[in-house]
Amino acid sequence: MTGAPGLVKYLIQELRMIENRYKNIYSIYVPMPENPLKWLNSYVIKADTGRSLLIDTGFHRPECTDALLEGMKELDLRPENTDVFITHMHSDHSGNARTLTDLGYRIIMGRTDYMILNDNVWKKRRAWMLEAGMPEEVYDAINNKNPARKFVSEKFPADIVEPGDVLEYGGHSLRVILTPGHTPGHMCLYSSYERLLFSGDHILFDVTPNICSEGPGTNALGKYISSLREIYKLDVALVFPAHRTVGSGDMYARIERLISHHMDRLEEAGNIIKNEPGLTNYEIAGRMTWKIKTGSWEEFPISQKWFAASESQAHLDYLLEDGSVIKRKDESDGYYKYYIA
Repeated sequence: MTGAPGLVKYLIQELRMIENRYKNIYSIYVPMPENPLKWLNSYVIKADTGRSLLIDTGFHRPECTDALLEGMKELDLRPENTDVFITHMHSDHSGNARTLTDLGYRIIMGRTDYMILNDNVWKKRRAWMLEAGMPEEVYDAINNKNPARKFVSEKFPADIVEPGDVLEYGGHSLRVILTPGHTPGHMCLYSSYERLLFSGDHILFDVTPNICSEGPGTNALGKYISSLREIYKLDVALVFPAHRTVGSGDMYARIERLISHHMDRLEEAGNIIKNEPGLTNYEIAGRMTWKIKTGSWEEFPISQKWFAASESQAHLDYLLEDGSVIKRKDESDGYYKYYIA
């Protein structure tokens, strides 16, 4: 059968719970059912003496929690010998944080995303999305199905790290680098001696990280592109991304492709506004091209409309900041609408 060897290889890879990636660095396969990302690579820096480090935890749902705890058990990770670092606030990374703290593990996280996790941002996001033209019933349907809401961790204690701090685990010195964009406080870990980068969702090789607007004036995409350019300056031989392919990608070529991708998307958004001035973000998102194949925007999977509309808004925020477009609030319906500057 055509393609069968590749399929078999893919299935074998998915069934492997633990992989030795480099020296004393392992990954635990944490499944993400019904999610296009498919799985999380939860990394472990295993120490012979001293403390080990677990990086990211998966959704707070049984399939993720069970896989994570089973992998931790196999690697003999216990509260008395292991700490947990969370790269960013998204629930596929932080979802099991409370579970682990209840078991006695110490959580380490950056200040910005930790503070956002402890703030009720969903009420604010609802207001932003409705002003951006999303129908109320669509937002509420998305909110009920959004895994970021359904599988989130309960509040948990954490020790805060700052950009430039160095974490020492298993013989590796890991510098904490703030890389905003995917989230406001996303953080990577970098070993200059070993030339290793734990990239979280900042750099992925098989899928493009989703860059969502975090609200008016935030320009998440501008921050993301700037962060990519800063990471480009580092000497990196091996990247450990949070999802999909590990270790085989050229980081520098990937960064160039990611920036080029967003430049193309900015041009697309600008052309839509030029051809149809006065559209809302929700309408612009419905006219942009997406890899999800549907007959129309109305048929677009409800669970993915949040990401599409949020990413479209991030591109509009970028165009607003660089002066390419303007927005005006239509007093007749309360929606913000976009025009070429």
